Amino acid sequence: MRRPSWFAISMIVWFMGEMAALALVVHVAGWTGAILLGLLTSLAGVVMLRQLGMGAARGLRRAVNGETLAEGAMLDGTLAALASVLLILPGFLTDIVGLALAAPSLRQLLAARFGKGGGGARSQRDGVVELSPEDWMRVDDAQMSRSGELRKRV
Repeated sequence: MRRPSWFAISMIVWFMGEMAALALVVHVAGWTGAILLGLLTSLAGVVMLRQLGMGAARGLRRAVNGETLAEGAMLDGTLAALASVLLILPGFLTDIVGLALAAPSLRQLLAARFGKGGGGARSQRDGVVELSPEDWMRVDDAQMSRSGELRKRV
C-alpha cells in the first residue's frame, strides 16, 4: 500500500483546521455572523487585489519612464497579492494568514528574511560590480605598470 504524500497530509490537516475554525466562529458569532464575516473578508481581499493591480500599473508606467523599482518591491507586491488571494478564498485560517500577510511590517520581515537569499547571494557570486559612469575610467595597457598599478602621466 502506498503511503500518503506530505502534500496530501498537509491538505487534510489544513481542512481539519478550517473546520475547527469554522466551528469556533459559528459558536462565537452564529451562522449568520460566520457567513457575513466570510463575505466581508472576501470583499476585503477583492478590494486589496484591485488596489495592487492599480499599483502594479503605476509601477509599470514608472519603469517605462526609466525610474527604478525600490529594492524588495517585487517580493513585497507578491506577498501582498498572496494575502489578497488568501482573503478571497473561503476559510477562516486562510483569512488569518491573509490578514497577517496584509500587514506591511510582516511583509518587510519576510522580505528581509527570504529576500536576501534570492538577489544578494546571486549578485555576489557572479563577480559583477555595478558602477556609475563617474565611478570608473578606462585605462590603456600602456598606462599600467607591471604590478598592476596606474602610472601617472607627467
